[in-house]
Amino acid sequence: MAVKVKQPTLLRWFRWLTQWVRQIFNRRGTRKKPLIILERIYSADELIVLLSIERDAPGAVGTWYLLHRRYPRYNLLITLDNLAAIRLALRQQRVRGSAMSPLELSLIQDDEVIRTHRFSILWITKLKSSRKVISFIGTWDADLQGDRFDPNSSAITILRLVVREALNLQPLPGVSWRLRMTDYPWAESVQSYANSVLGEKHNCYIKEQNLQPLYRQEG
Repeated sequence: MAVKVKQPTLLRWFRWLTQWVRQIFNRRGTRKKPLIILERIYSADELIVLLSIERDAPGAVGTWYLLHRRYPRYNLLITLDNLAAIRLALRQQRVRGSAMSPLELSLIQDDEVIRTHRFSILWITKLKSSRKVISFIGTWDADLQGDRFDPNSSAITILRLVVREALNLQPLPGVSWRLRMTDYPWAESVQSYANSVLGEKHNCYIKEQNLQPLYRQEG
């Protein structure tokens, strides 16, 4: 049986991610960081562009940004993080000799299910006031490494396949692109591509995380 993950497990990561988003996308910020683009791919109809971008946050492995010409106010961000690297960053920040915080304790996995990565799908919505609002479609923890030696190569391959499929999804009559992306089965797609990359019997043990309490703490 998988251990129930406590909400403090997510809090520090949630703050790292939302702070990075604000630094990158908040035009009013005096310390705005430049957006470093690693790769740019267009959809078949050239209406959507997929950007692979650099993200300087503890545990960050991959970050993708989907932009649609017809929906300029709604931008989709997909992130991939390594959970072991997040745990290491927390350990390094702890004062030497001090006891582990509840956050670190909650990150210890003492069951047989080892989830290696966290992937998130979120909207960055531009309001008319030029303010930007962050809203999560979902956040999931999963085993995206399997028995591979490299901790991140398979996870990156899997998420890259997922986002490229999302890039070229056929539009549905009467369904906006925003709704199409929101309703896209992200977790199921990750599991499907993981079976292709890590073997058809590989179980990612995907677990969705509840971010609602974190919104209340940050509000």
